[in-house]
This record gives sequence, structure tokens and C-alpha cells, in this order.
Amino acid sequence: MESADSKQGVSGRFERVVSRVRGSAWTPLVAKIALGVLGFFALALVGSGAAADLLPKPAGKYLGPPTVGAATILTASAHSPPPAPTVLPAQPPPVADAGVDAAPAPSAITAEGLVILNLAGEEDLRKLPGIGAKKAQAILALRAKLGKFKRPEDLLRVKGIGRKKLAKLRPRLLIDAPDKP
Repeated sequence: MESADSKQGVSGRFERVVSRVRGSAWTPLVAKIALGVLGFFALALVGSGAAADLLPKPAGKYLGPPTVGAATILTASAHSPPPAPTVLPAQPPPVADAGVDAAPAPSAITAEGLVILNLAGEEDLRKLPGIGAKKAQAILALRAKLGKFKRPEDLLRVKGIGRKKLAKLRPRLLIDAPDKP
């Protein structure tokens, strides 16, 4: 019998507390403040990018719709660490002999017309839709600052390139040169 009385005593106290809270003039104000604080922390979580860590990781990175005959755009997994930068010893530039043809520099535009972001110069970038001289220079400045582009979303850091423009550029971009078979 004591257990039944103690349960009824706890539930009775709980009901009295709930009725006092509901009857208080402070309840709506406290509820609004609590919701505001909760909303602030939710926005902070989303803004910091930490909310993305809570989502399942995709198997690979998607750069847009596949194009016919295009090389594999990215093969790195989202879980793999970025490759370490290769440091080469400083070498003097090769001197071209008058009688020997110099090997052509690797092109920043593929046979399919895709622009390789990490190799492209200003003229190559200007062939992209909506990219003029100033935006091309801004892209090159960002690439110099980052070392190299890791994903197309890095272009969102360029003033004047938003999500819509990136969606138009994405089918025409490669991050790195395709591997030769």
C-alpha cells in the first residue's frame, strides 16, 4: 500500500506543479525566451557547419550531370583525407633550343570543352559562361590563396559567383586534369 500512496503522492505533487506553472503570468515569457535561445543555438550549429557532420556522408563528390566522354571528375571519397601537397625542388626553367620543338604545356581545356580549374589561366576561365576578365582574375587570386581548388563550391568564395552561376558552370568544370590511361 505504501508504494501506491507514494506513487499517488508523486503524481499529485507533479499535477500541482504543472497547474501552478500553467497559471503563472511568467510562463509565456519564459517559454518565448527558451524558444529564442534554442533557435539561436540551432542557427549557430547550422552556420558553423557542424550540422553537416551529423548527416550521413556521401560515397563521393558530385560535380554535376555526367557529360558524354568526360573523364572521371572526382574519385576521392568524402572520408579520405586530402592528398599532401608535393614539394618539388626549385629547378631553372628549361631553355628551348632553336632546333628542338618544346613539348606543349598541358592544356587547361579538355577535348570535350571542360575547363580544368587548377590548370586554367585567365583566357581559359573567360571561356566559361558568365566569366569575364575581373571574375577570371578573382578566381586565379582565390586559387593562389587556396593553393588549389578541392571542390567546385570553393568558387562560391568569389564575389559575383553564387549558387545559380555555379550550377551553370558545374557541367563545364573539372577540378584536376583527368588521368591518362
